[in-house]
Amino acid sequence: MTRDLVAFDEPIGADIDLRALLGGKAAGLIEMTRDMQLSVPPGFAITTDVCREYLRSGWPSGLDARIDHYLDHIGEQLGRGFGDPARPLLVSVRSGAPVSMPGMMDTLLNVGITPEIRDRLAETTGSPVFAADTWLRFNTMYASIVLGIAADELAGVRHPGPDAGALNAAADRVRELARPYGGIPRDPRDQLKGAIEAVFRSWNAERARVFRQREGISEDLGTAVTVQAMVFGNMDDQSGTGVAFTRDPATGDPEPYGDYLPRAQGEDVVAGTHAVRGLALLHEQLPAVYQELRETLARLERHYRDMCDVEFTVSEGQLYVLQTRPGRRSPLAAARIAVHMAEDPAFPLTREEAVSRVGQSVLHELATSGTVNPAAEPLAHGLPASPGVGAGVLTFDPEQAAQLADDGTSVVLAREQTSPADVHGMVGAAGIVTLLGGVASHAAVVARSWSIPAVTSLQGATIDHAGLHIGGTAIAAGETVTVDGTTGALFLGDQQQHDATEYPEVNKLREWAAELGREPGPETPATSSAPVGARSASLYEIARTVQLKGLCDAERVAAALQTPVATVEEALAENESMFRNTPRGAMLLPGGRTWVEEQLAAERAAIDTATLDGIYERFLPLNHRFKQLVTAWQQTSSDAQDDAAWTALLAEAERLHRDFAEVLSASADVASRLATYPARFEQALQAMRDGDTSMLAAPLKDSYHTVWFEFHEELIALCGRDRAAEERAENTG
Repeated sequence: MTRDLVAFDEPIGADIDLRALLGGKAAGLIEMTRDMQLSVPPGFAITTDVCREYLRSGWPSGLDARIDHYLDHIGEQLGRGFGDPARPLLVSVRSGAPVSMPGMMDTLLNVGITPEIRDRLAETTGSPVFAADTWLRFNTMYASIVLGIAADELAGVRHPGPDAGALNAAADRVRELARPYGGIPRDPRDQLKGAIEAVFRSWNAERARVFRQREGISEDLGTAVTVQAMVFGNMDDQSGTGVAFTRDPATGDPEPYGDYLPRAQGEDVVAGTHAVRGLALLHEQLPAVYQELRETLARLERHYRDMCDVEFTVSEGQLYVLQTRPGRRSPLAAARIAVHMAEDPAFPLTREEAVSRVGQSVLHELATSGTVNPAAEPLAHGLPASPGVGAGVLTFDPEQAAQLADDGTSVVLAREQTSPADVHGMVGAAGIVTLLGGVASHAAVVARSWSIPAVTSLQGATIDHAGLHIGGTAIAAGETVTVDGTTGALFLGDQQQHDATEYPEVNKLREWAAELGREPGPETPATSSAPVGARSASLYEIARTVQLKGLCDAERVAAALQTPVATVEEALAENESMFRNTPRGAMLLPGGRTWVEEQLAAERAAIDTATLDGIYERFLPLNHRFKQLVTAWQQTSSDAQDDAAWTALLAEAERLHRDFAEVLSASADVASRLATYPARFEQALQAMRDGDTSMLAAPLKDSYHTVWFEFHEELIALCGRDRAAEERAENTG
């Protein structure tokens, strides 16, 4: 290990990448502590190096003593001691990946509490209810997150009335329920070790894996762990917790926006499990704290030169900042924020930087966004959590939502609230509805990130086995509904009205890009350097690529065809009868699929299919080898997927790639449209050489497997073969 723990106030070399080593959360806390002198509770971070070592070989030797040293450092600053009943120090334990993964990994609060410390808190604060609530919260979180006890098992003991005796009795029931699962430790250091290990393990949780695949995040980064002194939003009427955005993440309006919940702790807001109020409630109850928060948000936005997402707690009237990061935002907000900041002479953002922050796919989506039929009557309203309009069949089950989306059915997922375990059902949804949660809930953050229309806190609604009930109306699973995430309305039936909407910010960004002589979006090889962008692509090539990928944005099509993004966008925009643009990319309409099949038939008639058949026969054993390679890796346990195993796999992949090169070259000689594939395979292999294991078979990236699958489909189509028949023959042979 090069570096294992780092305190927030500890000097650290300027040459160290804080975000990679300590995760985004701790990097932000260190910057706010040292550079901005904001009110941040003291703490330390356990680095991503330690996480990777733990996932490879278990708890590192000597780590316990190092943690004790840093706990003492926190205690010295506060005059408290971890595990000391007389002067108790409680801590939070939070994940912190190098890239933002909101809600995908685990957090534990109130770690270090014992019955003796609970009683001491009751005595020193004069509030037995606060002390008992804190004790119950710890036990419930430990049982759920560390021991893995299902939420429905805990549901019956988690919500007693606001009475200290009832809260303590509920905690006793949780502890009894936890005994068969290994029990909840009484020793504070055992609690802390269990919490840290749970956060490390959550890096490999299914929800986190799905999110990383969707976002193109490397599997090898690992997560840091942030250990921080607790401040208590559940203390009294002068306490609470909230999440604030420096600007509206849905619309881009330049006013603070967020949620606040009095007498609560942080997870109550971000989990979406409680009905919340906006920041106006904080203004009403604690106006001085609200004004301090506004000033803090303004400082953070100027410091980071971007819209920020800020978690905060108010404890006994004192504001504490617990996290800041760049805020996830809707496409509309992204365009508006970039333009407004660049046009403000007092804000430190240039026009070129604004152009680089908003890609072509975002601008195209805004230019072709839909609205709701003005004659439609809404069934109910909630909070407009993620703008846009989506319609689909209603389902209440994330598994069914994922299956329907995979089958090509437009689906709206409705839940009381979402959690990271629902991500696989959210990713393909046309719309999301929740009965609870606010604009900073899990559902809202994920929906905005993926441009899925969403409504949270739907008013007057319930969900049971019979469906969604709104007043006297019952909507069963399978019925079609429309979600308007811009206004917060829900409609019965498909009420989408597709029409162009003019956003001046879109035109402004395009004008600035033209003045700068470049395309909008980051300067990447896909938009700025040869050979990508150096060749022209026909409408047939573009349409065929969209067909093979199923759903993709213009940038991915352009990268695959090594053509300018503008060429693809122009084709998509000028052929509306062939393509449909969705928030997650373009897809072929039935008419487009028919046209592509006609072009394939013409191409097949014009090439030497006999020669291509021979090439295909040479491809089949290579295909079998590649399938074996991928399957073996995917079936290897995560513990065994170490550096040595990856080196061995890469060596076999290199051999396969060399053997495959002749087939690639020969196929391009027969069908010139296939000439882009060698560069795509080489790019994926180079990423694998650089250590990106996801580029072997990640389905949402141009991984080696993705390109292989598309090349295989091309051979099947051009040779007039049948994939299903081939699979059956392989399975029986």
